[in-house]
Amino acid sequence: MKARNARIDMLRVVAMLMIICGHLIYHGMRHVGLQESTGVPFADNAVGRMNFVMAQFLGYACNIATNIYFMITGYFLVKPRTLSYAVSKSWKLWRTIVFYTLSVYAVLCATGAMDFSVSQLIEQLMPIHSRKYWFMSNYIVVLLLSPFVSKALDALAKKEYQGLLLVLLLLNFAEGSWGYGGIFSGGMSVVFCLSLFALGGYLKKFPLPAFRFDHVAYLVGYLSICLFFTLNSYVGQLGVFGDADTQLNIRALANNSVPLLSSVCFFLVFASGRWSVPNGVSRLAVGCSPYIMAVYLIHDNVYLRPLLWDGVVRPLNYINSCWFLPYCVAVVVAVFVLCLSVEYVRQKVVLLIKKYMHLFCIVFDLH
Repeated sequence: MKARNARIDMLRVVAMLMIICGHLIYHGMRHVGLQESTGVPFADNAVGRMNFVMAQFLGYACNIATNIYFMITGYFLVKPRTLSYAVSKSWKLWRTIVFYTLSVYAVLCATGAMDFSVSQLIEQLMPIHSRKYWFMSNYIVVLLLSPFVSKALDALAKKEYQGLLLVLLLLNFAEGSWGYGGIFSGGMSVVFCLSLFALGGYLKKFPLPAFRFDHVAYLVGYLSICLFFTLNSYVGQLGVFGDADTQLNIRALANNSVPLLSSVCFFLVFASGRWSVPNGVSRLAVGCSPYIMAVYLIHDNVYLRPLLWDGVVRPLNYINSCWFLPYCVAVVVAVFVLCLSVEYVRQKVVLLIKKYMHLFCIVFDLH
């Protein structure tokens, strides 16, 4: 068996924790995705200001997580795989998506939390078409296209590959009204996701030159970008703290703007350097790997999302408390562990069912 890359396995876990944290900030506090996202009532005192800075920093820091997953996919699949491999992986992921969309909908209807409707049931059976999960929808498309894209990328010389990345950058990058990303692509488009796939493939095929403490330098670059925009947000809203009629806005950046650079820096923290992952952490990361995608599917289910953030977690109750940051950390870890455990149990049950069905067929000679 080919040895696993412990640092990339660890990156998968960290990126999923970042996704949960980002959802806590932007769904639980700012309510992005509703018809009108809301401001956040941080108090005009030392604790309120500090909590705003921490929330804004976490928002920018976690902004990159989905970018990281597409880069990881390109990193491993830049060497062409067969179409059957891509179809098999996509089919397995699609089954898992449908299982959770149907299961969550059934439980909510059975408990009276939702009213049943045929149209909504059909939507659960077609989660990709109904765009229940933009990330997973794009991820499956990237997987299906990966054998063909990888063949093209694998044939490129280094300078040709760099030229391709430059063209993709021009087509994808946008910051506000500046850039062509809003015309040709977008931070949630398949074109952008395929570009991240190509970027991850380049970093695998043509690793950047190593230097002493390179991973530290990349980490400093990533943190510096997040800190710069955090301070910019804070200074730009200083007047809001004293205005009782205006609430603070935890800002965000599109995936295809500055987070593109911070994504590369953070990815290189794990993909480069000579540092090693402790054995215990490595085993934990490898053990989590088969269940990691379900964490996203469960906690960001469109029907569970408001129940989780507004009904259970309620982060707005802690925004002016000294316990704000510890509470956020505890929530992120708890959601991760709970969702991971649910998927672990699901997979074990599926294996048991297959085992007993096989035994049943042997006993009754049904082969």
